[in-house]
Amino acid sequence: MDDEYKKIAAAFLVGGAIGGLIALLYAPKSGRETRKDISRTARRIKKETVHLVEDAIESINDFASDVKDKITDIVEQGRDLSDDAKKEIIKNLEHGQHVIERQKKRVIEALGL
Repeated sequence: MDDEYKKIAAAFLVGGAIGGLIALLYAPKSGRETRKDISRTARRIKKETVHLVEDAIESINDFASDVKDKITDIVEQGRDLSDDAKKEIIKNLEHGQHVIERQKKRVIEALGL
């Protein structure tokens, strides 16, 4: 299987070399003009890449900020719910204690103690 991959890779390299030679033979411009064009294109691509990276970083920072804000909101809502739940539990426990006390008094009265 490795031999197959090596053959395929070699075929691509040979094909690329042949294509490059043919392109040089049929190039409409001189080497100097071609190098200038390549240099200009490389500078343009570099500027565009820098802009794309800056935009991506800005987008990521905005996304991270939004996520942070949403998480903060969720945590605050959780705290509020937690506080409300604690109050409700305490209220129910106190009510349960009162009910137990009343039942205890009724049982004592019923037994005559």
